[in-house]
Amino acid sequence: MRAYLVTTGTIFGLFSAGHLFELIAEWRPPVSDPWFMLGMAAIILVSAGLSVWAFRLLKAAGRAAA
Repeated sequence: MRAYLVTTGTIFGLFSAGHLFELIAEWRPPVSDPWFMLGMAAIILVSAGLSVWAFRLLKAAGRAAA
């Protein structure tokens, strides 16, 4: 289970970081395309949340095993 949590946390973290980089690289004024900004924000927040959740579960699993 530990390998799964590390893999999941890492993949979602990289996914979030990639979308954050894309948002910065393709910056547009929010007025020109508000759905782009909302969509990117939602993707970044959800994937970052899943990454944090996976690493918190990993930390909890490590304490339970000790």
